[in-house]
Amino acid sequence: MIDFTKEETYLATRPPFDRAMTLMADAYRSRKFFELEKDRVFSRSWVCVGYVSQVAQPGDIFLTTVAAQPLMITRDKTDNIRGFYNVCRHRGSRLIDEDGNYESIRCPYHSWRYSLDGSLLSTPFFHAENNSQDDSLVYSDEANNFNKKDFPLFSVHVDIWGCFIFVNLNPNPIPLKEWLGDLPDRLRRYPLKDLGLVARKHYALKANWKIVAENFTENYHLRWVHPRLTQFSKLENKARFQGPGMYNGWCTSPLTPDPTTVDMQLVPHHTLNATEKNSAYFFLVFPNLCLFVLPDHIFALLYQPSETGETQETGDMLVLPSTMNDPDTRHRIGKIHEFWHEVNLEDQEAVERVQKGMAAQVYQGGRMSSQYEEPVHRFQNMVIDCMIGNISIPPGDL
Repeated sequence: MIDFTKEETYLATRPPFDRAMTLMADAYRSRKFFELEKDRVFSRSWVCVGYVSQVAQPGDIFLTTVAAQPLMITRDKTDNIRGFYNVCRHRGSRLIDEDGNYESIRCPYHSWRYSLDGSLLSTPFFHAENNSQDDSLVYSDEANNFNKKDFPLFSVHVDIWGCFIFVNLNPNPIPLKEWLGDLPDRLRRYPLKDLGLVARKHYALKANWKIVAENFTENYHLRWVHPRLTQFSKLENKARFQGPGMYNGWCTSPLTPDPTTVDMQLVPHHTLNATEKNSAYFFLVFPNLCLFVLPDHIFALLYQPSETGETQETGDMLVLPSTMNDPDTRHRIGKIHEFWHEVNLEDQEAVERVQKGMAAQVYQGGRMSSQYEEPVHRFQNMVIDCMIGNISIPPGDL
């Protein structure tokens, strides 16, 4: 019986990438591995769940899921973004069913009511001697030795980088700043804090989430799977671009203008230097955020595993909201989003083909291209570190 929590299980993947085997095939097809990684990867990592613009106003709430745990992200009345489990402290009912703006959070089962900061406000009829329907009259600290202050919503750690909202289910997580390493500094000239979600497409991928991640991190497949993408992001102009942190990445510099793909006619962010205005950066922030960083926009992929061989994903356009005021610019943004959608559909076909191939029990792993697949090795070793309970921030190489 394989023990997926032991270092010796992964000895073949631990050597330098030019001598290493890929992660074992059971990591992509084993139900046991999938259940373990929900706890050891997704419950102990900083998982990106959405964007600040999704909770732009006090009272805004959006729903999400991490490691099969139902969560809600709120902006409270003091303008703080918070995260809570979507469960009532009374009898465990689901609280919120859809995104929206709420004055407070009321359980539809027994009408317990919570503030947007998670504190319990009222518990109707909870004191047996008082049958008033006025929330202000139906609570007594002495009733059943009960104190509302002891029953706030269950909270999760939330932190923000730019426009990105991250949550961590670990009670004592590594700080997000340490998790991201030098990536925020590398992108310091991009107006990340000001970007907003303006368009989104949903995908249901019949592939393990790690296949999705690994596909994003390597360039080996581009020539055959994405011939149009290589027209403006040429293989000969690509180089690894990753420092210390829980991420890996590539850079294309310079870009090659191609009006049939990303037309590059949007105005670049004025804060960028000359190189950044003619470059694209592709970063995977472990475990679930893929960033296509262009001079004028970001296309982001957010994914969550739903089953061993299934992944839910969104493809999101992030731009300065003010650019949406111009109809012509809005049209161009729509065309760019459609191009990234086509690229993602090409990837969907590729990753689903890999998942189908993984059903062959004779396949136990392969070798990696030294030119194009080092970030895959970096990613797989992050997974291994999580699985053995020894998360460590990998050093950079460029």
